[in-house]
Amino acid sequence: MSNIIEFTAPPLPHFIMSGLAALPPGGKHPSRKNIGAFDLLVVRKGTLFVGEEGKDYVISEGHALILRPDCHHYAYEGCPDESAHYWLHFQLLGDWKVINEYPVAGQRLIDHESKGFLSPDPFEVTPYSVFLPQFTKLVQPQKMFDTLHELDSLNQSTHMSSARLKQQALFQEIIMLLSASLEAKNNSPQSACAEKAAIYLKAHYREPFSASRLGEAINFHPVYIARCMHNVFGCSPSAYLLRFRIDQAKLLLLQTDWPVERIAEEVGFNQAAYFTSSFTRIEGLAPRKYRQRFSWNRG
Repeated sequence: MSNIIEFTAPPLPHFIMSGLAALPPGGKHPSRKNIGAFDLLVVRKGTLFVGEEGKDYVISEGHALILRPDCHHYAYEGCPDESAHYWLHFQLLGDWKVINEYPVAGQRLIDHESKGFLSPDPFEVTPYSVFLPQFTKLVQPQKMFDTLHELDSLNQSTHMSSARLKQQALFQEIIMLLSASLEAKNNSPQSACAEKAAIYLKAHYREPFSASRLGEAINFHPVYIARCMHNVFGCSPSAYLLRFRIDQAKLLLLQTDWPVERIAEEVGFNQAAYFTSSFTRIEGLAPRKYRQRFSWNRG
């Protein structure tokens, strides 16, 4: 399996420049060393033969390769036929690293046990990891080609801030397309089951929990669902639902003046006392105390 580039956002990756290169038969991608920026190659036609630090890649139509900024890359063979490829330079301004294996879903998530699904401070920016395949067959190659073409069409207007901003937005779409190719390749049946269960629980969080109703809704046995959610999210369906309800309650505590009893009912708790004890156990303070942290009383 190809290496995976993992980076932490924010900050988001930053687009530098791009273009479309055509090569005749025998043409080669230039050899360079430590250029200081990532180089994305997306082949639209033909084949490129590019190596990096002793590892050789055959990049055919609909495939993409990311060359690292800290390595030596080179062409080890000329194109057999006419070829055309998009190139794009970008920079990661935050932390990044190269890993050999795509983490399981549970390892890609923030530690919900200690922080909940939301940050303790609802206005704090919570970092997250993004994973990009260094070499991949694109899941949506035509959409990638169209996005790169639109991005390149703005190169003549980069003296305008609006064009630069549009290029950055298009580049984020390219990052998402690359990430989607990696996820599609590594999405296991257990992950798919757990994701379906999570979507159902979030849509029906106000309703009483029923393992059998959940199983019927997503067409999996409740025991299998519980196993999948534990492997992916590190908790049972009921625990996942409880944490989601608490996070919805946190939003209502900040956005409304409703009494705690009404909020408990709104997020699916039958008893306000159970809501308060659950909230206190997970957040470390009672609902009223949580609200007071963000209240301003006019004196």
